[in-house]
Amino acid sequence: MSERNAKRARQEAGAAAARAPDGRSSLRRAAVPLLVVVVVAALVGGYFAARNNGPAGATRVTHQSDGALELAGTDPVTGRHVDLASYRGMPVVINVWGSWCPGCNAEAADLARFARSHLNVQVVGIDTQDTSGAAKNFYRKWGWQHPSIADPKGELGARLGVQGYPTTFFLNARHQVVTQIVGATNLAGFNQGLSAATSAG
Repeated sequence: MSERNAKRARQEAGAAAARAPDGRSSLRRAAVPLLVVVVVAALVGGYFAARNNGPAGATRVTHQSDGALELAGTDPVTGRHVDLASYRGMPVVINVWGSWCPGCNAEAADLARFARSHLNVQVVGIDTQDTSGAAKNFYRKWGWQHPSIADPKGELGARLGVQGYPTTFFLNARHQVVTQIVGATNLAGFNQGLSAATSAG
C-alpha cells in the first residue's frame, strides 16, 4: 500500500471512530432523563401524599355519627398538640375566646376558678383570631392553666357554628354537645352548664 493510500485509510478509520458513540457516554446520556423522571415522580408523589394526609397534629373539628365532637390542634401558649380524644370518658367544657374580646376578659377569672374546682372535668379553650403572644399574656393575666387550641382565622369557631364571643360548649362524657352559652357568663353559669352536661350522661 502506498503512503498516500495508508494515510487515507488512517483518516477514514479516525472519522469512523469519531462517529461511533462511546458506550459509557451513551449510558450516561440515557441515565440523565431517567433520573429526571424518577425525581419528578418522587416530588409529585410526595406533594399528593402531603395534601391527602395533612401534617401531623393538624387542626381539625369533625362530628362522629353519634354526634360526638372530635377536635384537635396546637396550643398557642405551649405549642403542644391538644386532642379532645385524650379526655375520652370525661365531660369537657369548650370555651371559644380571644384576648381582644371584652366578654372573654370579663368571664376569664370565673372560668379559671371553675377549672380549678372541677378536676374531673376538662376545660379546653379555642383561641380565635389571636396571636400566640397575646394568648400568652392573657393566660398570665388570668392565671389560666387549661389547654387551648389556636384558631387564628376563626375557622374552628365557624365550623362549630359560633355566633358570638365568648361561646362555651358543654359536652357530656361521650363528647356530645349538650348545651352552650353565648356571651360572657360567670361561675354559676359554668356550673349550671356542667350540670346539664353531666345529667345527660
